[in-house]
Amino acid sequence: MKKTLLSLVAILAFACFANAQVPARAGWWKFDDPDHLFAATIGNDLVPTDEATNYALAGPFDGNGAIANERARALTMIHGLDANLGGTRLNEYTLQWDVMLPDIDLWRCLIQNGPMNEGDGDLFIKPTTAYLGVTALNWSTNTIVPEQWYRIVQTMKCGEFARVYVDGELWIEGQVPSIDSRFSLAPDPNIFGDDDAENALIFCADLAIWNVALTSDQVTELGNATTDYTSIRDNRKVGNTSDLMPNYPNPVKDNTIFPYQVTKAGNVTFRILDQTGKVIEVINAGAKTPGKYNLNYNSNKLAKGIYTVQMTTDNRTSVRKMAVIR
Repeated sequence: MKKTLLSLVAILAFACFANAQVPARAGWWKFDDPDHLFAATIGNDLVPTDEATNYALAGPFDGNGAIANERARALTMIHGLDANLGGTRLNEYTLQWDVMLPDIDLWRCLIQNGPMNEGDGDLFIKPTTAYLGVTALNWSTNTIVPEQWYRIVQTMKCGEFARVYVDGELWIEGQVPSIDSRFSLAPDPNIFGDDDAENALIFCADLAIWNVALTSDQVTELGNATTDYTSIRDNRKVGNTSDLMPNYPNPVKDNTIFPYQVTKAGNVTFRILDQTGKVIEVINAGAKTPGKYNLNYNSNKLAKGIYTVQMTTDNRTSVRKMAVIR
């Protein structure tokens, strides 16, 4: 009897684990290659409305890239997915955005589900209040904080439910849309588009689509914007062996802080290098005993772009990427 109960528990545990497994994406854009910002990891490349207004920057964790999408621009997603749930459009799907806002002064639109300049956006972040949502679904009571990365996931099954999660937490239980309605995905939705330019500058490190509505357990498994889902791992849990920690905020407008640690007493020096490898600035932090410290850095003398920050002690070197915006 005991063996039977143990076997049953094991089967149930495995079933719960299996149910939480996230299915393969149908489209995925990671923005890790500055020379090919719109390239797809899975699916079709994104089509920018104006390529010159997009630029690369550092993402939420080391080695992760991102894109800056300027105001009044959009990235057209030609997902190539078949209509489902008996309709003529994609009525069941999941969308994921890893995004950060430089401020909350202006409207941001995550998606306009239709041709550019035709119809309103379909998921917004409100200025000032920083609520997430849209009136036709619902607005969150939780708020988005500027200069902080978020993983926003919208799961849609028209006729049954519409939900929006942030970092695995349910923020919006929306009004249920009908089949082939406003929230049934068009073949070419505009990411960050809006017909009346309620889409200010926004940063995005990851964009994905599924042709199924993920369960709440699967959304939880996706984690947050620091979760590298290539192998389902969280960079914070894996640990960073570098002495120089990621700076915050990043991207940087003026001031930023680099936490760092010293493992062996000695002199500490920081170097700021541009994308060509040229040393722009050298900061001598002086002799340090073992412990944890902060480098307070002002970026006013730097032009917009991506920089490498190199920390050197008497016995080791570590580096981080820093994005400067203006």
